[in-house]
Amino acid sequence: MSQENIEAVEHAVAAVNETYRTGDMRPWREFVEAECDPEIVLDAPTDAFTEGAWRGHDGAVGFVANQMEVLGGMWLRVDEYIDVDDAGVIVVAMTFGGRARHSGIEVELHPFHVFRRRDGRTVRWQIFAERKEALEAVGLRE
Repeated sequence: MSQENIEAVEHAVAAVNETYRTGDMRPWREFVEAECDPEIVLDAPTDAFTEGAWRGHDGAVGFVANQMEVLGGMWLRVDEYIDVDDAGVIVVAMTFGGRARHSGIEVELHPFHVFRRRDGRTVRWQIFAERKEALEAVGLRE
């Protein structure tokens, strides 16, 4: 597993948690502009409130902004890095939580993120609800 990929994920988590905590999009936008390809494609699960493809830097920033419209008190943590033999790919199990703004219900999700990197930048970011789906996306089996 590439240390560079792990560090990129750690920086992303720190930036998004700062944005969640403060409501200021700048930490997340600065991370996206520094670490993501301008043509990045982010694919969210079809059953998520942020479903669909989000494109470019504005799409990656908009994805998080959309989450923040729906949930407050949000947070994200890494639970596991899953080794992939491809140096440009990393699979990450995460836990994500917050409180629904309209109902006050606490939400906790356990998505799996697949990051594909090229030349030190993330070019594709996929989010899966299930571990099996994330592993299949990178050609692995449980």
